[in-house]
Amino acid sequence: MSLQIPIQKDIGEYEEKIVGKMSLRTLACVTGGFACAIAVACVVYFAFHIEVGNATLPVMAAALPFWLAGFWRPFGMKLEEFAPLLYDHHFGPTRLLYAASNAQAGLDETGPRPGKPSRKSTRKAKRKEAELREPTKQTQQ
Repeated sequence: MSLQIPIQKDIGEYEEKIVGKMSLRTLACVTGGFACAIAVACVVYFAFHIEVGNATLPVMAAALPFWLAGFWRPFGMKLEEFAPLLYDHHFGPTRLLYAASNAQAGLDETGPRPGKPSRKSTRKAKRKEAELREPTKQTQQ
């Protein structure tokens, strides 16, 4: 068995690791999560006189946003990059305005017109090598 080491292919994706496999941003989020969990546990224990073991839901709910900000990567983006895009998607304008091109506006009519083809054009289409003749050059002559 050989020794394998992962190598970053794109230097732009590299983040310097501070402790273990955590970058400074991830380490700050983990520290914030622990600090928030300890603060909520102290409030629950000292203010409400509830054992911390019985109040795990508020403790975890307080620490969850920090853990998500540190480790969750929606669509490969950091949370601070993803949050404004999500906000614009849900609360931004919902209508898209399209401008009509010249062909749709009726200004450019170079294509064939609907209806029955003339007898002359039907004969030209049935001739040998009809596909080699360009109709635009024949009408100009």
